[in-house]
Amino acid sequence: MHTLTDGNGMPLANRTTPANGSERQQVLPLLNRIKVKTHYPGRPRKRVKVLAADKGYDSKELRAALRKRGIRPQLPRANLEGKEKSG
Repeated sequence: MHTLTDGNGMPLANRTTPANGSERQQVLPLLNRIKVKTHYPGRPRKRVKVLAADKGYDSKELRAALRKRGIRPQLPRANLEGKEKSG
């Protein structure tokens, strides 16, 4: 089960997938499902400003897709243990 929450932990969107799927591939479908309620008249917002996640979601493709939608990715860089350190 994948859940996208706001900064206070309130769920915005849920999605259930098989256990052997990639979590990274579920971010964009979850973003497509959200509707951010505001206290103003009119349609609800459908876009968040910032997406924060753990380092398991770090990828160039996801960062590019979020920026294309106008969302600032706040994802820590994953440590690449197999790579040699330059220095």
